[in-house]
Amino acid sequence: MPVPSHFLAKTEGMDLRSLLSDWRWLVPENLNPIMVTAFGDMFLTDDSGKVHFLDALCGELIEAANSQAEFEKLCEDREFRRIYFQSFFVMDMRKMRGELEAQECYSCDVPPTLGGDLEPENFDRTDLSTHFSILGQLHRQTKDLPEGAKIDRINIAPPNENKPKSWWQKLTGGS
Repeated sequence: MPVPSHFLAKTEGMDLRSLLSDWRWLVPENLNPIMVTAFGDMFLTDDSGKVHFLDALCGELIEAANSQAEFEKLCEDREFRRIYFQSFFVMDMRKMRGELEAQECYSCDVPPTLGGDLEPENFDRTDLSTHFSILGQLHRQTKDLPEGAKIDRINIAPPNENKPKSWWQKLTGGS
């Protein structure tokens, strides 16, 4: 059974590798994107066929499956879909924020790293490029801080200037 389309971002025609430009501190060049979830996480494959999972919200890269075949089998598992695709949350977000348009995902207004809650009210539809760029920069800057460290400033370089305003501009006061 393939992954239900409502668990995925609509990425047709996108260069998914470009979404990783602010994640190269964590994601090696030999990993190739295969799909993006509705919550802006990414599955990637390596040269040996292993499937990896980039958890953009948490800033972690983990191995999800030893092969594409194992990954496809895991995608049939309800618990795997709950954990990796946040299947329990997708329906709530669709009702609350509407269907995703092309190149959008559900992203947090205030990331947990900055004190945001993992509640539906803290999520909105966001451009994929903005989502990946801001979270990649945020996690790169905070990865070496001790747990509970007070973050009083972050520096965010804007993604492509012709993108619509999003949560990062609200957060940083950008235009």
